[in-house]
Order: sequence, then structure tokens, then C-alpha cells
Amino acid sequence: MIRFVATLVPVSYFLVFFCLLLVAVSTPSDAKVQFSNKKTFDRVTFEFETPAKFRSQKFGSQILIEFNTPISSKFDKGKRDLGKYIKTLLTQDEGREAVVTMQGKLEYKVYRVANKIILDVGPEVESASNGLEGPKDRKTSNKKKTKSPVSVRVGKHKDYERLVFEWPKQVNYSITKSPDKISINFDSQGSVDLQAVRRQLPRSFSSFNISEDKNNNLEVIIGYPRQSAIKHSKLDKKIVLDFLNSKEISSQAKDTSEEKSTRLENKSDKQTIALAEKLGLESGSKKESKDLRQNVSLPKADIQETLKPTKGQNTNANKSDSVLEPEKKPETRSPEPSKLVKDLSINQNFLSDPKWKVNSPTNATAALPVSASKKGQISIEFSKTNNVSSMRFGWSENVPAAVFTRAGYLWAVFDQEVSLDVSKLKSEILQIISLPQQIGSDKGTVFRAKLVDGVSASVWRDGNIWVVDLVPQQSRPDVALQFVTQQTSPQGPRVFVLAEGIGEAIIVTDPEVGDRLFIVPILPLSRGVEENQTFAQFNLLKSIQGIVIQPLIDELEVRVMPDGVAVTASSFKGLEVSDPSKVVTQKTLSIRSADGLPGGLEPGRIFNLASWRQGAKPHEFLDFKQRIQNQISQATSIARSGPRLSLAQFYFAKGLSAETMGLLRTISSVDEELSRRPDVIALRGASQFILGRFAEAEKELDNGLLNGFSEAELWRGASNAAQGKWAAAIEHFARAGEIPGDYPRNFSTQLALWAAEAAIRAEDYRGAGVFLDTIADGKPTAGEQARLNYLRGRVLYASNDITTALNYWRRLIEAPDRWARVRAQRSLIEHDLQSNAITRTEAIEKLEQLRFAWRGDQLEFNLLRRLGELYLEEKDFVSGLSALRQAVTFFPNNVETRVVSKRMINEFSSIYTDGTADSMTPLTALSMYDQFRELTPVGRRGDRIIQRLADRLVEVDLLDRASVLLDRQVKFRLRGKQKAIVGSKLALIRLLDRQPRLALDALNESVSPGLDSRLALERKRLRSRSVFELGDSESALKLIKNDDSRKADLLRADIYWRTQDWERSALIYQRLIGDTGKDGRRLSDLSATLVVNWVVSLSMNGQKDKLNEARQIYAAMMDSTRYREAFRLITNKTAEDLQDFRTLTERFQEIGRFQGFLTSYREKLRDQPLSKIQ
Repeated sequence: MIRFVATLVPVSYFLVFFCLLLVAVSTPSDAKVQFSNKKTFDRVTFEFETPAKFRSQKFGSQILIEFNTPISSKFDKGKRDLGKYIKTLLTQDEGREAVVTMQGKLEYKVYRVANKIILDVGPEVESASNGLEGPKDRKTSNKKKTKSPVSVRVGKHKDYERLVFEWPKQVNYSITKSPDKISINFDSQGSVDLQAVRRQLPRSFSSFNISEDKNNNLEVIIGYPRQSAIKHSKLDKKIVLDFLNSKEISSQAKDTSEEKSTRLENKSDKQTIALAEKLGLESGSKKESKDLRQNVSLPKADIQETLKPTKGQNTNANKSDSVLEPEKKPETRSPEPSKLVKDLSINQNFLSDPKWKVNSPTNATAALPVSASKKGQISIEFSKTNNVSSMRFGWSENVPAAVFTRAGYLWAVFDQEVSLDVSKLKSEILQIISLPQQIGSDKGTVFRAKLVDGVSASVWRDGNIWVVDLVPQQSRPDVALQFVTQQTSPQGPRVFVLAEGIGEAIIVTDPEVGDRLFIVPILPLSRGVEENQTFAQFNLLKSIQGIVIQPLIDELEVRVMPDGVAVTASSFKGLEVSDPSKVVTQKTLSIRSADGLPGGLEPGRIFNLASWRQGAKPHEFLDFKQRIQNQISQATSIARSGPRLSLAQFYFAKGLSAETMGLLRTISSVDEELSRRPDVIALRGASQFILGRFAEAEKELDNGLLNGFSEAELWRGASNAAQGKWAAAIEHFARAGEIPGDYPRNFSTQLALWAAEAAIRAEDYRGAGVFLDTIADGKPTAGEQARLNYLRGRVLYASNDITTALNYWRRLIEAPDRWARVRAQRSLIEHDLQSNAITRTEAIEKLEQLRFAWRGDQLEFNLLRRLGELYLEEKDFVSGLSALRQAVTFFPNNVETRVVSKRMINEFSSIYTDGTADSMTPLTALSMYDQFRELTPVGRRGDRIIQRLADRLVEVDLLDRASVLLDRQVKFRLRGKQKAIVGSKLALIRLLDRQPRLALDALNESVSPGLDSRLALERKRLRSRSVFELGDSESALKLIKNDDSRKADLLRADIYWRTQDWERSALIYQRLIGDTGKDGRRLSDLSATLVVNWVVSLSMNGQKDKLNEARQIYAAMMDSTRYREAFRLITNKTAEDLQDFRTLTERFQEIGRFQGFLTSYREKLRDQPLSKIQ
């Protein structure tokens, strides 16, 4: 631990130090680049001053190595002759990247040794990096070659700190302890990565070093605190050392008396015999009892032998468990009960211990208490039936589980997170198990308990309750889970375990062994791994239920998928797995024959292409074809389906999909039973895909009979990708894993291209690189190479290697392959637009040209969509909406068509609702609406658009065009009250446009029940006006007979005026005028008009007294209006002087034109839009 001591330092010193630090950080490392040539490989060594981080990636014959520290070494980068396996070495990105070009198709390996990053290239490079120092010359002695790599893991726990030495084989060891250090001597040669261990060493350790004895065997010297005691044990190939803290020392060092040890041993023997009797292992002979006591041992955590070595004492450490305690003065203590009894009492009450503390998932070694953070609680109950002891986990719902034994412990792991109550476990079962614990984990629930030797577990279910039986024999799962190794998948090489009903992967640390486990619970009963499976970077452990994975590298990843569990690695090269074995066991054959398919296939496969080829060489194709055709011709009509299917399979295995499809159609028409077989269905779907009939292929491949076949998932993914259904394609490709290596080249290339595209869209660039390498290794044609380079450019662009990606695409725009050329051009246009190298207008021009270079698939759809977006950004709404409409019209079945349609509707709506259309002329807005009328959204939003556009047309007196809009709305869009409201406004517009009959039609068309009184009266007045305009004044007056509103009086005044009923006209006008003007205020134009009409009616009716009264009241006020002369003339002359009404109206044209009812609406339309008028 570094301690900083606070001292007073002058500020100037600090600034100088800080500046020097900045210079040190920013200065590139002067890395030494060395080249060497061996017999089977060439080597490049990058040696840094301090350890540097790196990442490597392969693109065809080029290897890209990225460093976090730039290289500033001076060397001739492009011209050096590096050997027969490495062609050139170039640096780029200011020395942060090294690009190595290989001489052809070779293997390579990049690895670290101390401060060196080493690259080996050649036909055989595996041996180059087996040791820490890489390959040696032949003169190297055999000592170093036989050294075994030893993995050292460090764990920090609450009461102790643990070191685990894991050997590739079983070894013996001894321990020598001194006051300030401990030496572990192994009986075998080994090597340890010192720097890796020291980085994770706890602070309490002062040092960690290695040495060799005279036989070159490994010796480890550890400096540690003097007060620490050491517990050590051997478990198979692992040597475990626990450095206990002071509290643990006191509990471990209590029972040192010889008398206590004797009592403990005697009591242990009695309990062992009793346990054997309970398990049905009793025997009458004393010898068997003695043997039983030797074989059935108590848990090693319960009985620990305490040793007191002196300084330099050498202690034999090859026993199963022992403790080294530091020197202490002897203490006199009263006798204590047996430690076994004490531990049992602790186990029964561990949940109530107030000092107990939940560990983090990383440590995960202590039992969990009942905590509010857990989602509920379940109890573990004990039951015994027919001398079989059982633990019942009382779940109330279906929960996936995993059950297994490891290092003498029983594990039960569940998918859901709860607290476990072990208080109901009886002392009887605690004689079979001990130390029941709930282990901390990142999720789920983990139970662990120590088992007595010779006892195993089996699992079954009672409804939702999981029951674990403790039995005296080894148990196996009823159904052994199958697994396959896949070299090529979206995640790189992987191991895929086939399973269903899978829960979440749970990460937990084994407190006994000190390593980490991935545990995957499974819902179906008794599905587990039958035997331990060993891989280079992980172990698949034996289990009774579920999947248990022991990682051997930090980069291991476990991915849960709907139909299995994928084990991958996060590093670039991925998981190290061998090619799947070509040998199929009899067991596999019998399993595969049960699913309706011919035997001989690996799990997940459905096409047996090796068998379908029938061993035919290319030049033998015609002979084999004619041989099968001869079999078809010689067979009877009902027996021809078999040979036909053989010929179809032969065609497919040779890459001839059209011929395959023709035969399959014939088979389907004559043999329905054979056509329903899973492999025949898949064959039809795959053939349809190769022929470009992607929708038909998807229909065939979606058949439920193909579920569970990873090979079918591959074709499902490709058919979905080809239709632009990328989300589904990504999921199917993830389930599929690899592209089988026995496919015809044209099939595998097409599948790999779609898989790489899906991986790029999922931002899985490593997976994309795997598929692209598959294409590159398959001797692609010029066209396929062009497509490969385009996709490589996309991977590089997404990885921020912009320069290299652009170089790929610029070379492709001159390439003869049209597929790659058009896509590369579009990618360059998008890059230039994003980097502001071109304007949107220039981008539109270039994309318009591309429309004629490629037609008819997803690319044209994407081009039209992008053009529409750019036009809309440029405010060219007609061109933008036209381009989007073409995309929807030309590609109605595209998965993105609905998205584009929604985008069009939203853009169209916003033009008329957010004020954009207000900047257009009314005719332009109307023209665009007419052109894209079908985009009007349904519901109130669309209604608002129509009404707002009608408002603008009414404002500029385009009444006929406004009435057309509202007429469609009334007839086709509206119902109920809204229909009546808009119908009334349509009638008003038509009345203003002098179309009373059409106004009456609008009112009839919009009749709706349940209208309020205000709206009903308004519609009656409009109907009355329409009827009056059609010449029926009596009916018009009857409609408003009971309406005493001002609007009704205006309408009555109009009717009486037009019919020259001057007496009633004068009464109505006088009522409309009311007290207006009597207060001496200025008259409004409307009031002045009413006064003129009133005096005209009085004059025409010969009412001189009323006329004089009007003159006295309004003469002065009317002098200030435009009716001054008319008012004076009318009120000063008699009816005889005026001759008749026509003479008067001819002289004063404004008289008689006033229509009070409609004028009131016109006045409102000046102040507010039509849609706001009530």
C-alpha cells in the first residue's frame, strides 16, 4: 500500500513535478521492434518500457495490432525483408497501429511476455507461445520444455485470504514456515506468471517470489504477517492455502489437548456408524465397520488438526486438510464440547447471528441472512420416506433449478432470488449434511451444504417443489444434455449446449475451491451433464440438473439463448475449440433417428450433405445423376419418391437449387407424408432462399417441426435478413452458431454475407469479422470479393478506422460489381454529407443518380427513403413526400413500409398544424393537400387539418374549394355531433356562395340525433335561410317561429324586407336597434345600416310620426356616417315624393343590399376563422 505523507512543498516544486508528469505521460514510448526468423514461423517483437495494452484483428491476409501506447521506433517500415512468412510491416494512426501483411494463408498468434508484445506468423505457431518466453532454439535444454504452467488465483474473504495453485496434473507439496514467510515446495517443475499474481496480491502479503530446488522443481516463497495462521489442503490438481485472520486463529487453536482429540475421534466414530445405518450401509462384521469409519469421513471443516511447528520446521502437507498456526505461549483452558457439536449448533442458528454479513457476489462465500433485499422467503424442509432422506425447497411457482455436487459439497441453485429458511432442517439430516449456507451471488438463490463421503444426490419434483434426495450412490441425469462445438458463429468460436426452459446464468464463487462458476438453472426435470467435459479455456462440470461451467480464463462469457447456452470468449480470437468430430457415436445415431430424420447427424444439423453427395467427384456429376434418374425410372409410381428425394438432395449438395425445387414440388404432389418430414421442409425453404424467393422461404422455414435445429435457424436468419427483418435475423443467427463447412461454396458465401450484415447491424463487429474471414478463406469470386470488401469497410468505419474504410469504398466505385459499387457510392455520399464535404442539395443530386443504377430491392427502398428525408430537411415538401410515397408504393411488403408510412403522415400533418402551411399561399397549400390527400390522418388530427385549410380558403373567399373539403369530411369522416357542426359550417359557406340548394343538402346530409338546443336552433336558422333563398318565405318564417334570438330577428328582417312587408319589417328593425344611439354615442356601421333600413321601412309604410321621431333621435348621429344624405332625404320627404322603393335604391345603392343574417356571419369571419365560429 502506498502512503502519502502530507508535507509542505513549495508550489513551484509541485508545478515542475506536474509538468514533468504530463511530459512523461504524453511522450510516446520508444518501443524496440525486433524481427527474427525461425524454421516454422517469423516473429515480430514490440518491446515497451512498461506493459502496454493491445488488441489484434485479422482481415484476410492482414493483421491489425492496436496499442494504447504509440510506437516511435525508427525502422524502415515498408522495404524491410521480414522473412518468408511476413511480407510487410506498416504503422499508422501516429504509431498506435501496426499492420502486418502475411505471405498467403497462414496462422498467427499475438501474445504478451512481460513488457513485450510478440507476433508469430507461420504454418505452425502453436508451439511458438507455449512457454512464457516463446519458442527456443533446438539447443534449449529439456528442463524448460517440461515445465508445467501453474495458474495462481487470489481470493479475499471475510475471515481469510486464499491462494489456489492449479496444476495441469496432480502434484505433491510440502510447506516450510519461518517467522515472516512461508515456502511451498512442489515435487514437479512449473512456471508462474509473477507479475499477474503480484498485481492481485492482497496488501497483507509483503512479497511473492519463485525459485527452484536442486531438481529444478518449483518453490514458491510468500512473505506474510507473522500473526497469520495457515490452513492448507489438496483438492485433485489444486493446492489451496488459506491465511486466517486473528479471530479465525483463536477458533482454530482452541482444542489442542490430546484428551479432547481422543473424545472427538470417538464421538466421530459413533456418529459415522449411526449415519451408515441410516443410509442402509450397516454390516455385521467389525472389519466392515472399521473400513466404513475409514471411508466415511466427517467434513474437513469440522475436524481440523492443529500443528505448532517451530521455526524452519518442514511439515508434510499432502494430507487432505491441515492448519499451520504461528508460535504462541500455551494457555490453560477448561474443557470444551466437541467442535462438531459446536459447528452443528452454529449451522442451526446461523441466520440469527447478528454479526453475520452478506458478502459481495465477487467473494460470495458466506451464507445469506433473511434480508429485506430478497424477494420473499422459502423454507427448506426435511422429510424421510423408505429410509431416503430428502430436502424439499418449497417454491410456490415453476422455478428453474441446478443441482450438482462438487468438492464434497451439495449445491442447489434457483433462478429466482429469495432468502432461504433452514430452521426446519432436523438434526437427523444434519448428520448427513453440515454447514448449510446460502451463498452470495449476482442473482438467483444459491444453497450449499457439506455432504458426508459416499453420499450423492438425486432430484425430482412434487408440483412446484424441488426435492433433493440424499442417496448412497452416484446419480445421473435422466436426459443428458448434448453440446456442439462451432468454429464460426456471431460470437466467434463457441460451445453450444442444447437445452430448453433455461433460466438466467448465475455467477458465484466457490468458497471451498476459490474459483468462479457460471451456473444455469433449467426447468425441465433431470436435464444435466452426464460427465465432466474438459476444454482448453473452461470445464463443463458434471451435474444432476442444469448446467455448471468452470471458467479457466477471465474473458469467458456465457450467453443464455432460447434453445441453449453459448459459451464464448470476449477476446478477439474467441474461444479455443477444436473442429467438431466427424465421428458419430452409436448413441448419437440412435438419438437422431428418434426425431424423424435419418441417423448420422450431429446435434442441431438437419442436412447431411456429405451423405447426399454420395462421394461424387466433380467430373462424376453426370454419371451419378443418370444413375439416380435410372433408379427413378425403374421404380414403380408409388416408390419413386425415395429416389426423387435422393436426386433432390444430390442436386442441393452440388449447389443446384432450381433443380432441387422442381423435384421437391413433384414429391409434395404425390407423397404428402414424405413432404412433411423436417429435412424435406427445410430443404424446400433453403432452395427457395437460394432462388431469391425470400418470403416463400420464410414461410417454409417457420414450420414448428424445425424448432430446435440450429441449422434451420441459420436459414431462417438469412431469409429474414434478405427481407430486411434485421431484429429477427440477428436472433436466428445467434441461435444458429456456425455455417457448416460442408456447404457448397455459393451457399456458404451467400449465408455468410447476410450473417455478416446482421452482425454489423447488431454492432457485433467481431462476429462480422468471423463471417467475413469465412468468405475470404473460401476463394471468393471477383464479385464476392467486392461485396466482402464493402462489408469490411463498414466494419472498419464502425470501428472508427475511417481512412481505411474510405479507401476500401473508393476502390469499389470503379469496380465492375454493381452490387458493391452502388453501395460503396452511397456510403461515400453519406460520409461526405456528415463531414460537411457536400451540401444536402449536392447529396440529393448524387442519390437521385444512384436511383437509376440499382432497382428492385432493399437498396432502392433505402435510397427513396433517404431522399425523402433529405428533401423534407430542405423544405421541399412535395418532392420529399413524393419520394417516400414511391418507397411505400413500390415496396408494399417491405418490413419498414409501415414506418415510412407513419413518417409521411406525421410530416404531412405537421405541415398543416405547426404553421408551416401558413407561409404558403392558400392555393399552394390546397394543391399540396389535394396531391397527398390520402395522407390525412384519421381522427381529430385529420379533422383539424381539413378545418384549418378550409379556414384559409374562406379567408381569401375561395368558398367553392373550402366547401369541397368540408363536404368530403361530412360524407366520409365524421359522425354524431361533429358531423352536425361541420355540416352547419358547410351550409353557411354555401349560403355565402349563393348556393342555397347545396346548403340545404349539407344540412340534410349532416342530420344527427342528440344535438344540444343551441346547435339545433343554429341549424334551423340556416335551414330557414336556405328555404327562403329558394323562394318559400312562409316555410322559412315557420322554422324560426319560436326563436326569439337576435339572429332570428335578423333573418326575419331580411325576409320581410325582401317580401316588402314594411310594417313587420319596421317593427323588427326597431327591435334590433333597441336603445342604440339614444345615449349620444357614435353609431357603428352595422347600427347605422339598421337605422337606415328602419326609416326606409317606416317611409314605405307611411308612418310619418315614427319617421319624425327617428329624425329627432338619430339625425345628428347619422350625419357622421356614410348614410347621411340618404337618411336626410328619407326622413324629410314623404312616400309620394320618393315615388317608389326602386327609385330610392337606385339613388342610394347601399340601401337594399344589406342582408342582416348573413352579414352577421361575415362580420364574425373577419375577426376569427370559420372553425371558431359557434
